[in-house]
Amino acid sequence: MKFTVVTGNLTSRKEPLILGIAEGKGLPPWAGKWSAPVRKAVQDLLRSKRFQGKLNETFLLPLGSQWLILIGVGKKEELTLDRVRQAAGTASRRAVAAGFESVARGLLPVKQAPADQVAQAVVEGSVLGTYRYTEWKTLSADEKKELKSVTLVAPTAGDAAAAKQGVRRGLILAEAVCWARDLVNRPSNRLTPTMMAQEAKAAARKFGFRCQVLDPKAQRRLGMNALLGVARGSREPSQFMVMEYKGPGAGGKKPLVFLGKGITFDSGGISIKPAERMEQMKYDMSGGAAVLGAMRAVAGLKLPVHVVGLVPATENLPGGSAQKPGDVVRALGGKTIEVINTDAEGRLVLADALGYAKRYKPAAMVDLATLTGACVVALGQHCMGLMTNNGGWGEQVKQAATRSGERAWKLPLWPEYTEAVKSDVADVKNVGDGKAGTITAAAFLKEFAGDTPWVHLDIAGVAWADADKGYLRKGGTGVGVRLLVELAKVWKGKP
Repeated sequence: MKFTVVTGNLTSRKEPLILGIAEGKGLPPWAGKWSAPVRKAVQDLLRSKRFQGKLNETFLLPLGSQWLILIGVGKKEELTLDRVRQAAGTASRRAVAAGFESVARGLLPVKQAPADQVAQAVVEGSVLGTYRYTEWKTLSADEKKELKSVTLVAPTAGDAAAAKQGVRRGLILAEAVCWARDLVNRPSNRLTPTMMAQEAKAAARKFGFRCQVLDPKAQRRLGMNALLGVARGSREPSQFMVMEYKGPGAGGKKPLVFLGKGITFDSGGISIKPAERMEQMKYDMSGGAAVLGAMRAVAGLKLPVHVVGLVPATENLPGGSAQKPGDVVRALGGKTIEVINTDAEGRLVLADALGYAKRYKPAAMVDLATLTGACVVALGQHCMGLMTNNGGWGEQVKQAATRSGERAWKLPLWPEYTEAVKSDVADVKNVGDGKAGTITAAAFLKEFAGDTPWVHLDIAGVAWADADKGYLRKGGTGVGVRLLVELAKVWKGKP
């Protein structure tokens, strides 16, 4: 999708126009510069009550030879960048359905948000909202339709100059998220741990960061027995991706470390899952995809930061050599783990990743994982769960989540929860007592994070969408990429 920024009057354009409409009586304040015919047509429609301007509501309105795509943005006093992003996604998808290859739209006035941020939100929403995973589909002529160009009309030259910067950032971010979505949506036989590592290496070469992949032999030498234990049931060798980016002026600074769970298919192992919807368990590497996408975007934006990305990748299958409930493994760093449930494998591979991260003496760490069904029960599909060993760092991550539109909700991580993961035969066990499953999973990981400021993000409820909404498409969401990049963008070298 190509984006062009111009100055002038939006309603003088000949392409189909995307017009944001606020919920309430009459035209929104920003309609003052629209042409008289456009204003009258929209006013008549609003009076008819056929369209009310509710968030993500759309209406296709003909006006002579012109087409108007009306998109609701909700109440004007509640307009945020994420609502702009949502509306852009919905409107762009409506344009595709109508067969339009090009559209023009303005920059809505968002309180305390300059033109570059509004333009960035429009680009992100437009690209993400029209994303489709079609790698293995035979497409009909209608299915091949796409929105090829968007013209952003800015009111002043200054706004246009700022908007161009926002367009650049938005494209880099949106393309990274789309790539992460592709990885999540790809069938597990088309994205094995080895294939995922190859994707990471290719991205490193293209975007300018380092990538080393540790094979099982190297993992064994390091003592990554928790990762190797999960991998035992599969013929596919586990892979441990180590990515590093040092931006301008970031040399010598302690890094910010991103860690992502990379289970490319999760059957549950010996503690096997029910058959229903098991095919979706290809999405269990969404945390790893988020880290890959974030590394690509951080490097593409040339941010002045030092970032390390770690992704332990394997399949979790019930093969003849599979790890059994009751087995004990020693993780990198020396702690022993009693494996009570082989379907609690994500925390096992992350335990080794957290142990490996310590060699960098990181300033702070964030891990992302589709870790627990309990998080879906607690928070649904509207936000991720956030747990931390450092309140200040947790608040920074939460604020970055809000700014990026990827919301997080903080859950407690009191010492009492650690009691639930103490084992009778090892240092810790990989499941708790059946209560507060999301928190006890984090309590387990906390034992391997040590004193380093650390945040755990459980993305189980938000990594997969069951239906299209706003800029989300059914399937893998690519959640976490924009949050991590927002963290890197404001990173000052310490939490």
